Amino acid sequence: METYYISDANDATDTIGGQLEEGSTTYRIYVDLLPGSRLLSIYGDENHPLVFSSSAPFFNHREEGISFGKDLSRNRYEIGTVALDSYITLGQCSRSFSQGAYFGIPKDADTDGSVIGGPNNDGGSAAIATGLLANSQSQIGHPLTQSDGLMFVNPIPGSWVDVGFIDLLSNADTTIFGSAEPKYHFNRQDVVLKNAGTKGVDSIRNEVLVAQLTTKGEIAFELNLEVEFVENGIPQIVKYVARNEALKDQGIFVPFLKFPYTCGCKDPDYLEASPDYACEDNSLCKTLIVLGCTDTMACNFNPDANFNVEDLCCYIGFCHDLDISVVCPDLRPRIDGIGAQVMVYPNPAINDLQFDIDIVERNTIGYTIYDMYGKSAGIGIIEDQVFTIDISSLVSGIYALQLKIAGHVIAPVAFVKM
Repeated sequence: METYYISDANDATDTIGGQLEEGSTTYRIYVDLLPGSRLLSIYGDENHPLVFSSSAPFFNHREEGISFGKDLSRNRYEIGTVALDSYITLGQCSRSFSQGAYFGIPKDADTDGSVIGGPNNDGGSAAIATGLLANSQSQIGHPLTQSDGLMFVNPIPGSWVDVGFIDLLSNADTTIFGSAEPKYHFNRQDVVLKNAGTKGVDSIRNEVLVAQLTTKGEIAFELNLEVEFVENGIPQIVKYVARNEALKDQGIFVPFLKFPYTCGCKDPDYLEASPDYACEDNSLCKTLIVLGCTDTMACNFNPDANFNVEDLCCYIGFCHDLDISVVCPDLRPRIDGIGAQVMVYPNPAINDLQFDIDIVERNTIGYTIYDMYGKSAGIGIIEDQVFTIDISSLVSGIYALQLKIAGHVIAPVAFVKM
């Protein structure tokens, strides 16, 4: 968005176009495209309204005002405050003629001088000798007397279509772009302005003017765009939208299409971070992310974690290929100072279930098998060095094997009986 001009006391004397208050600001809104891309339309639909608003009325020139920049006669730019009219467009800022048409371009890229300000202006209804639009205060950057942000372009796009701006019965535009009455807001879901495709005057910067708004208030807008680009020699059309609440049309959310910009935490180390912010305000980053397992049923539940990583959670018999004896050391009971960890295999098992236990003294081992309801499904004692249990009599299902060694009960290990 460019601050194009700020009206001064001389500009406010022009009553032909209606009252333009001193201090009113003219803004220009550009869409910044990648080189080679073309802007096809700006639109509003049921999920993504097209919005322009201000806390004060928009200025529309009473005599020469137009709704669409492409309809302004190029020789009228020299008359009073006509050049500050509020309008919507796709690049083009004047009617076409044999040499082309004026197109909007940021003032810092305008190299062909000015045709609208100071000595090139008729002075308005008060016939100001030095002409109007001559304010040169620093807030506007390049003064309009030096760079007017207009440049001839030829050829120009055709096939213009507009829907939702002009009332079909009265053939009048009563929106903020065409009304002579004070208007503050434009919010439409059934509106489009399109043409065959517009590129920026500078093919590298490729900035396309979409609106000029003059008001003394604080402005806001939401834009939705159709853009064409070529990928591998094939034209592609993509929609970019200002809201991400309803992307039913597969539009791509772009936070910069909504103004004022929403700023917030973008530091990925914080819970408050979001890529949906248009600008960064890291003062809103409050909560550092602590990765861990937040499932209270897991053996490694971390009460200090605030961001759950499911693959870190370990359970008896299942630990995402991690070493459960390391992840959950509390599961290893101590026998004569030696930790005990049980491994069962094969798992699932059909007839025989084998297990290993990492203790030095392998005393008589008692075991109990529990079904998924916690009921005993088998008990026994193993005294040899081959730790095998016959499970052929069990019905298919999930079970838990619990061992008891020298009075110590080892945490149960889950297995599946096929």
